[in-house]
Amino acid sequence: MTVERPNTLAGLVEKRGEIAGQIAHTRAALRQLIIDLDHIDAAIRLFDPDYDVAGIRQRIPTAAHRAIRGDLTRATLDALRDAPGPMTTKELARHVMAERGLNSADAALLQLFTRRTGALLRWQKKRGILRSMKDPQHGRFDLWEIAV
Repeated sequence: MTVERPNTLAGLVEKRGEIAGQIAHTRAALRQLIIDLDHIDAAIRLFDPDYDVAGIRQRIPTAAHRAIRGDLTRATLDALRDAPGPMTTKELARHVMAERGLNSADAALLQLFTRRTGALLRWQKKRGILRSMKDPQHGRFDLWEIAV
């Protein structure tokens, strides 16, 4: 005999199942990372038994929103091709973030993507693909457009 549930309850039950599955997967991944770390520590001790492995500074892993090679370039050039006129670095960064489904209201993430996009734009300018000009309204911002 099946029990009828309202859509809200069914959705909550489904979501709980997803989260419980993610927790189980994360625990398994954590166990494997601990095993991998123990193996690395043992290998270090093979070369230097007195090495202080606990003193090794931890590194923060790279961001999960890392782009596949060429994605940032492709999205930026597509935006410039479709734009009615030149665009600022921040406008291009917002376009890239929107295309990748990232929250452009997140100030820290927007700043990160603005820096990445700016580096890409300068590189493409050096290669002769893009050109920049000062924004006549604000003066301090560069406007970017395709040169070729």
